[in-house]
Amino acid sequence: MQNVNFLVADGKRFAHPLHHLGKSQSDLPLIAIDSFRHMYLFDNVKDMYIPGKLKEFLNDLYSGKLHREFHYGPEKDTTPEITSNDINKKSTQPPESTFKKLAPSKNRYTLLRDEL
Repeated sequence: MQNVNFLVADGKRFAHPLHHLGKSQSDLPLIAIDSFRHMYLFDNVKDMYIPGKLKEFLNDLYSGKLHREFHYGPEKDTTPEITSNDINKKSTQPPESTFKKLAPSKNRYTLLRDEL
């Protein structure tokens, strides 16, 4: 695990960083990570008492999840739910790859074909 320096700050003195988070003194207390690139806000300060929640927040920082969610929004759940209708459906074939169509054009002038 990487090194983390914890800071307890006065909301009046740190009003500017609070403003960047869209928060004010009335929203305190809060937990945030300042990575010197972005500031990431812990969802609910009351969750800090749930074992493992703060560790999960730090792991999300180290894995890059917080950074991805900062730029692209929350990640979607990738585990699809299977219903009885899904079992009866036939599997579909993926569309044909267009990668193989990226060969050089036959109409294009080339040294190898036209000059030799």
